[in-house]
Order: sequence, then structure tokens, then C-alpha cells
Amino acid sequence: MKVSVLICTYNSWKYIFSTIKNVLNQTLWDFELLILDNNSSDDTVKNIKSFQDERIKLFELYKNLWPYGGLNYLLEKSSWEYIAILDHDDLWASNKLKKQVDFLDKNINYIWCGTKTVMYYESDKKYFLYYLKEKNKYTIHSSLVFRKWNYRYDENILYFADAYFQKFSLCKWENKIYNLDETLTFHLIKDNFNNLTYSWFQLNLKNMKRLFDVHWMTFYAFLVFLYEIKRYAIIRIGIAKIFPKFFKCFDRLPYKLVWDWFKNFEGSEFEKIFEIK
Repeated sequence: MKVSVLICTYNSWKYIFSTIKNVLNQTLWDFELLILDNNSSDDTVKNIKSFQDERIKLFELYKNLWPYGGLNYLLEKSSWEYIAILDHDDLWASNKLKKQVDFLDKNINYIWCGTKTVMYYESDKKYFLYYLKEKNKYTIHSSLVFRKWNYRYDENILYFADAYFQKFSLCKWENKIYNLDETLTFHLIKDNFNNLTYSWFQLNLKNMKRLFDVHWMTFYAFLVFLYEIKRYAIIRIGIAKIFPKFFKCFDRLPYKLVWDWFKNFEGSEFEKIFEIK
């Protein structure tokens, strides 16, 4: 048995059906899909139960463990060789798991594997192709596949928790993640005013230190730091809702300035790879 796919979900009825269908359509069939529902109040569970597939195992809680507590819960339930992480609103190319498992099977010196990722802005249908160096300490969370071990997320961290998990728990600050040079992951950035990640940013020393620990002392780290402060202020004083077009442009500013990390991605190819109808 090869892969345990972990999805932690909360109020995702709008997206969860497509995400599950996308996983079940993987060319690699040797996997289990473990889904934890964090006490959703919408039709999320109903949509999950509409699938009749023995590979799906649903766990329903009456207490919200939040994303990283939920992933730790699912890690305890998994007993398969590899772990694959997927957000409840993201998608994979149909051959993603197979390519990553084949790579890890043949390259035992690597314990973790990621891919190139399409970053898609739901609010105005803009998208960019995000790519990292092949040998790295980090990859997009929903692209991550790693060999099962006694890893756990720090549940006391919300802001940048997935990056911390990869750099500290998985890599120990060494370049142990291999990013495949193929676009196999789709990451949805929801409407700017409802993105949970934004609400986790607090202007304090812990978050500032965490940001610089993750990105080290690079131009990008300083850029994101200034950007977070401005975004935090903009949201607080309500400019985001008064001038939505300005905020949408501002929201992508760090990625536009660090131009070598992003490039345009043709919509027709995007829809074909990720089976977007």
C-alpha cells in the first residue's frame, strides 16, 4: 500500500466535491483518502458522503481542531508508506501522485517531493505559475508528498505553519525536498476578504521572526514583511472593501516584483491539466 492522502476540511461544500473527484481520478490507484471534517455547518459532509468509494475514510469531529491540529489527527490514522497533503479547495493533475511516488521509489536519498504549482486568484480569475529550485527546503503545501515518519505540525503556530513544518520538521534546514519540474498542483487563493491565512497574521515579533526564519534574510523576506504590514493596515481600515480593484492588484504585489518566481500560464492549458470544466 502506497499513499495516504490527507484532507482537513471545514465549510468547503463549494469546493470539496471537485477536490475529492480530482483525487479519485489519479492514475495511481494504490492510495487511501483520509478526510477530517472540522465540525462544518454547511453541506460539506453531505458532499463527501455522496461518493461511494472504499478508499475514502471520513472522520467527523464535533470540535474544530483547525487545519494543523486536523492534519496531526489524520497523521495518527495513517499507516501507509507515503503521505500526500491536499487543501480542501486545491486540485492535482491526474498523474501527480504516480510521478511523485515513482520519483521517491527510485531516489531513496530524497524523503520529500513537491511540484510546480498554479496559483489561482478566485476573485478576478488571475493565475501565475509558481516554481522553486529543484533541491529546496520548501514546496507548496498541497504539492507535498513525503515518506511516513513521526512528523507532526506545531499546533501553536498558524501563520506560516506549513513552511515551518517543512523547514524544521522535515528538512532540518537542509535541501531535502525535491521539486519536480512539472506543473502538477493547483492552489486556489480565495476571495481576498475571506482568506483564512490573512486573519492569522498579527503584527508582533513572533510573526516577524517566523517570516524571516522561513525566507531567511532575502529581498523577498523584506518585501513580504512590508507587504504584510500594509495589507494588515488596509484590511483594518476597510480600504479593501472600498477599493476592491486596488486591493486585488496590491494582493499580488510581492509575486509581481519577484518576477523570476512567477510567469503567465495559459488558461486553456490550465483547464486541461486540472480538468477544470
